[in-house]
Amino acid sequence: NHTRTLLPAPMLRRRRAPLLLAAAAGAALATTSATSPSADGLGVASTFHGVARSSRAIYTIGFVVVDYKYSLRGLVPGSADYRGKLSEVHLRSAKKLLRLCEANRGFYVKAGQFVSSLRQVPKEYISTLSCLQDQATPCKYQDIKIVIEQNLGRDLHGIFLEFDEHPIAAASIAQVHRGRLNNNQEVAVKVQYPGLERRMKLDIMTMSLLSKYVSLIFPDYRFEKILLEFERTMSMELDFTQEAKNSERTTSCFRKNDVVKVPHVFWELTTKEVLTMEFCTGHKVDDLDFLRKADISPTKGS
Repeated sequence: NHTRTLLPAPMLRRRRAPLLLAAAAGAALATTSATSPSADGLGVASTFHGVARSSRAIYTIGFVVVDYKYSLRGLVPGSADYRGKLSEVHLRSAKKLLRLCEANRGFYVKAGQFVSSLRQVPKEYISTLSCLQDQATPCKYQDIKIVIEQNLGRDLHGIFLEFDEHPIAAASIAQVHRGRLNNNQEVAVKVQYPGLERRMKLDIMTMSLLSKYVSLIFPDYRFEKILLEFERTMSMELDFTQEAKNSERTTSCFRKNDVVKVPHVFWELTTKEVLTMEFCTGHKVDDLDFLRKADISPTKGS
């Protein structure tokens, strides 16, 4: 005979709530995405990946909200027991969010990094999310080639004498390829991942939905302003012409400095989604071996 363990009704509701929320919101997002115009098959695939990410996010946040509600129930706010339990829930929730960011990658990594930089969030979130690394699996060369040719309006081989198909770096929103122009100038080409703006809109929609949901449960916490600031920051980061302008401002600031080298921007090969700059060799500021060999103090360098 098989025995079945029946869970108490409150516990069943506690476990089912995130599932129901994720299912309902995921269906709504899927409907919204399906009715949105999509330029190509890549856009459709991007949309459905976005819905999967959104459902995962809603499910996770649902569990976090329920955890706070049930774990702190019956405790006196401000008491030692309350503070101790609150710290436990903060840490537990931060670890859940870390796993969510690592699973969803992309803008979720950016969001996690953004949250960890805010002074007003609990220290448990800052210490847990600060370990997020802005790295990603590189996009296929053929997809990158399409982005370059669509943005620059020419065949890739008509622009570059050489173009390395393998990226030298890949992060959450773009990857960088090494190339050589027809005049033999060596360049670094930063290319935004295809369909990224569409994914960002869906992810922001999810985050907006979640922030409103959390604010209903916890009226003292308002996340809308934080989300608006994150959206503004990401919109600027997705426009590579802004990065190019910042590079030129930096060049102007250090024009009398012979030590600092700022790569030249090739504006005729730069758009919102493609940034072409002079290729310069260098070392990271956290490369301690290089700093020691160059007799540079890590403290002064920071």
